[in-house]
Amino acid sequence: MQLDLRPADWLSRRRLDDLPDTLFFHARDKLAATLARGGFRLLTALADHAIARGWGVELLPYQADAAEICLRQGGHLHVFLEDRPGYAANAFYAVPSYLRGYWYFDEIGTRNNSSHRLRRFDERLLSDRFAKGFHGKLAAQFIGRNFSKFRQAPRGESEIAPGCLALFAQDFEVPRHHKHYLTMPELIEAAIAVRKDRVLYIKPHPNNSMAELAQLARYHAPDQGVFVTQASIHDLLAACACVLTLTSAVGFEAFMHRKPVVLAGQTDFAQNAITLTDAGKLEAAIAAALAKDWPYEKFLTWFLRQNCVEDHPRALPIVLERLHAKGIRLGDPGQGFY
Repeated sequence: MQLDLRPADWLSRRRLDDLPDTLFFHARDKLAATLARGGFRLLTALADHAIARGWGVELLPYQADAAEICLRQGGHLHVFLEDRPGYAANAFYAVPSYLRGYWYFDEIGTRNNSSHRLRRFDERLLSDRFAKGFHGKLAAQFIGRNFSKFRQAPRGESEIAPGCLALFAQDFEVPRHHKHYLTMPELIEAAIAVRKDRVLYIKPHPNNSMAELAQLARYHAPDQGVFVTQASIHDLLAACACVLTLTSAVGFEAFMHRKPVVLAGQTDFAQNAITLTDAGKLEAAIAAALAKDWPYEKFLTWFLRQNCVEDHPRALPIVLERLHAKGIRLGDPGQGFY
């Protein structure tokens, strides 16, 4: 199945009222282009299922105003490939998760706004054997191949001191729909102040602006044990004692390396990390993170297998179950309340 992207001015309240039951995907440019050519296997399977049940399927460019029209109209099913949070009876939110191959499909939001943040993680409910096997597959796929969301420098290209602190920079401005408890300079300066005899590595984010990169470069002080580096995140994660970040996905990737994490912003994986809201307490936060025996394998299994969904047609029953539980039958016989 391939979808044509409708022009931005195609949508109207009257058109929504006149259309038969329709599944709408709302996506920004890059995600829309991939979805249009069938590049997301799970969403393509969902579209094919909807068509087979007599529903229409449309792909629209994401626009906040258009989204409001759709949610106020109340009909159809709208899947937003966008981090915008919110609840509506006819809406779900779907974006790629922190590791390639897994997606959010959530009724209130994605990432830090997803329902994952509100769920209780109980490691006793997961099998040790299964979790270790699942972790091994992830480690081979991502660590073994030096793979991450962004291209990494070759492994071993930079010498990293073992037992270091690894701080991963990201946006200096808080992204829309996110919440940071510290600024990036506040976190960096707190880390410099408490590093003691540990080397501190600061890795810029590929999306940092030139001004942000220049600001980060000013912290580079090898004679004081502080390095700004472009080393592979997998080299840094393998060597470090503790990971420091605001809300970066690398905090989640650290779990594959079995490394403790201190966060300084709101995430949906904080159940397996220490969250810091006061820069003056960073030293205590690092000590708390190092002191705990974290269930890394089980948390990865719980988060990805029980909360996210695979980008594969075999995950379609999970998506349909979530739709049916919300009262959206999508033309499936025998579903709903009676």
